[in-house]
Amino acid sequence: MVSVFYSKPQRLDVYVDDKLVPPTNAKWNAENTDYTLKEPISPDQYVPELNATVGTNYFDQDYKMLKVVLSGSTPVQIRTSPVLFIAFDLPAMTEDEFFGDNLIRNLAMFLKVPPNMIRITKIIREDGSARRRKRSTGLKVELEIKKPPVQETTNTTNDEEDFTLLKSIANNLGQAAVSGNLSRSIGFNVSSMGIIPPPPPSSDPSWNQVATEKVTREEEEVSYVSSVKNLLLIGEPITQPYVGPLHQQPSVMAVDEQGNCVSVGVTTLTVTASLKDVAGKSANGLEGNTTILFDTCWANFTDLSVTSSGQNLTMVFTLNEWSVKSRTFTVKNTPTTQTPQTTQIPPTSSIVNATTSPSTTRQTPPTTDGSIFGSSTALSAGSLCLLSVIYAVACLNGFLIY
Repeated sequence: MVSVFYSKPQRLDVYVDDKLVPPTNAKWNAENTDYTLKEPISPDQYVPELNATVGTNYFDQDYKMLKVVLSGSTPVQIRTSPVLFIAFDLPAMTEDEFFGDNLIRNLAMFLKVPPNMIRITKIIREDGSARRRKRSTGLKVELEIKKPPVQETTNTTNDEEDFTLLKSIANNLGQAAVSGNLSRSIGFNVSSMGIIPPPPPSSDPSWNQVATEKVTREEEEVSYVSSVKNLLLIGEPITQPYVGPLHQQPSVMAVDEQGNCVSVGVTTLTVTASLKDVAGKSANGLEGNTTILFDTCWANFTDLSVTSSGQNLTMVFTLNEWSVKSRTFTVKNTPTTQTPQTTQIPPTSSIVNATTSPSTTRQTPPTTDGSIFGSSTALSAGSLCLLSVIYAVACLNGFLIY
């Protein structure tokens, strides 16, 4: 028997002679099309015996180890099947008032997928207690969205299509949450949502980034998604005295009503930078990649340049109906000839750009209910410490001071 470590919380399907070998703790549904995993009473309850049939397997959730029996020359195939993990934060209600079947049906209709792709895995009280208690002050409902396991593999089995489908589902749910339309779309009052997207297949361009991540046994990072209230300009665009690339590129952050970091990055939503003149009208002269995707709640521009001169210009950053404006700045044309000047450099202020400060980060207390969403952190904009380098450019009596 061999044990293989898997850090990502995905479903692992084991095949021998192209036929599925279910885990030892599998509990099949009435149609025998999908299964749930039974919790072990003792640590070794479902661990395969060494003399078990080839391919007999069990995944240890605590150690993230897949145990598989091998024997002789019979090949065993392990396929990673993508799973999208979702958690909805719902208001106070009893379990009798919560109708899980309605949530699955409404969600399937909204996402245009079969209901058997959606399964509620856990219902947790807001205070961390398990679902066995009747009265609740708020519920966290965890779901898995995935295709049922393929009973027999063929050359046409395509995990890339499954990943693309789940990525599209995450995008649709994320956009509905960001816009504030999720509750109306699924018929349940959802205050916020947690998402753990599936890792990309090796053929996807983003696979290299995933493959180089540090491998740990820590729980996967949860993306917090809620209705966006504001865009914050954390890093101001700082220009040079003359036209050309920015000295400091801008950084924009999306936050909710409480100032928490909203992971717009789970969607395909973009933020666009534009240049405005002193009258607030669009101005030409902003070049570079002016429309970018978010990474979690951040949109970090990298190559903007101002190529036209102007006074009291501003940059405006727009995400759908939300926008934020920079301070005014002036840019001159590059002189054709320059008179030699004496440059005097006084001591300058220190420059540091920090994104997080541990003092006010809102930390969710760890839970012991086995939830993969139980110990996520919501980053608050109030926890950001921003120190910007102050550049002042002034020309006086032939002296350039900066």
